[in-house]
Amino acid sequence: MSITFKAIYKDGTFVPLANENLNVPEDAEVELTVHDPRILPATARNAEEREQAWRELLISWDAYPLRADAPRLTRDELHERR
Repeated sequence: MSITFKAIYKDGTFVPLANENLNVPEDAEVELTVHDPRILPATARNAEEREQAWRELLISWDAYPLRADAPRLTRDELHERR
């Protein structure tokens, strides 16, 4: 059996939202996959919307370029997790 449901993480426990009917027996062992809530899924529905998003990204890069004298980050700093 495989189900997908939404839950919140509170006090060290995943709590299903009130409207979720899980139909899972008490004390059942389950496996959870947690997706990072800060990463938004792609919303483009077709090639035209993807192209528009790409153009907007390029415009943003041009508007806020990296400075040539910006400090270089170490590998550990680049991969720091919070």
